[in-house]
Amino acid sequence: MKQQAISLSVFVFFLTIFSREASAQKMMMLNEDLKANSQALPVKIRGGSLMKYDFGIYKTISAKAGWSSSKSSTKIFSGSEVTESKQKSNIEITANEKDTVTINIALNIKSVAVRDKVISFSKDRVAWEREEDPSKYKEERNLVAVITTSLDTTTWNYVQVDMKNSENSQENINNAFLTDGNKRIDIKRVSKWDNGKSPTLYFTVGFEFYIDGVVVAAVQNPLDTFQKKYVWIKSDSDEKTKLMIAAAAVILLSFTNQVPA
Repeated sequence: MKQQAISLSVFVFFLTIFSREASAQKMMMLNEDLKANSQALPVKIRGGSLMKYDFGIYKTISAKAGWSSSKSSTKIFSGSEVTESKQKSNIEITANEKDTVTINIALNIKSVAVRDKVISFSKDRVAWEREEDPSKYKEERNLVAVITTSLDTTTWNYVQVDMKNSENSQENINNAFLTDGNKRIDIKRVSKWDNGKSPTLYFTVGFEFYIDGVVVAAVQNPLDTFQKKYVWIKSDSDEKTKLMIAAAAVILLSFTNQVPA
């Protein structure tokens, strides 16, 4: 798990260097109706135990990383390493410093990595060792958030499931939605910029929000740190829906772990 974190950090570093030299600012591909009936809200980022994200009238007033735990086990002869981690967090946002939203988040990650044996030559020494990067890798991420507001007593639930399989991309799954039990907002990944091209080194550039098949919002959140982040919310949405979309946008900005496709 530590090696994966280092590898991802190195990837992001080189991606940032490459982007600064070769990339201009881009916008994700947007639904034409959403583009005509919304405003691009630049995302401002502030530090803390969890990053705080502000856009338009929506401000993060508190973001706290709660308890976390992790465990791993290795099967020596198979080269299989299983890692599980859990984390709980709390985020509060406000709209116009009046209406508030409280988000309680639980994130569970389970990964299985299989490292094959390779021959290693070092200082006149030959040995069988496991390769640094796994030849086979599976990961399942489950994020569940309970969202409440100062507007009423209704509770909303945000659910996101990500599954990755290095052996079979057909098994890669991403599903996210937001619901109060009656109304449902589906969230889908967007993989293209507005020029019709996809990133070379990663897959996701943002997300679209759907209600009954109609796009009502979008979030630009690429792995490329040189590209700016934006949020769009359809202007004719009611205030409660806008508030829930803003809450989901903050979750995506805070917890979306994007790695190369």
